[in-house]
Formats: sequence, structure tokens, C-alpha cells
Amino acid sequence: MIKIYTRKTCAECAATKLYLKTRKVPYQEISLDKNPELYDRFKAEGKKRTPIVESSIGDWLGFSLTKLNEYAKTI
Repeated sequence: MIKIYTRKTCAECAATKLYLKTRKVPYQEISLDKNPELYDRFKAEGKKRTPIVESSIGDWLGFSLTKLNEYAKTI
């Protein structure tokens, strides 16, 4: 299952969730607003853009229609 780390005010996070919901792709959402230690860890790793997406086809930052379409084909 795809996992997305989001922030409440992130437009790219909202777009990613909307893509997944409209295509009925199951996902797990982890709020970085509610887990600031995770956000700090990601920032220390250089991952400063959200959403942070972890999937079976690889990980990426931000909204990526190409990656989302690629992932959707695998389920």
C-alpha cells in the first residue's frame, strides 16, 4: 500500500490524496503536523517537500502525476 506523509496546508498533498481517492487506490496517510518528530527526521534527510510518498515503485516528493499513474497500474 502506498504511504503518504502530508501537511495540512499542502496543496500538493491535497492533489495527491484526491488522485488516489478518485481512482479508489488505497493509501495510508501520516500527518506530519501530528508527528513533528517525523517531519524533523525527513528535513534532516533533505526531504523538505511534501507529500513524501513511499510506494512499491519507489519513493518521491511532491505531486507526481507520472509516478501516481505508474503506481496505479500496479494494483
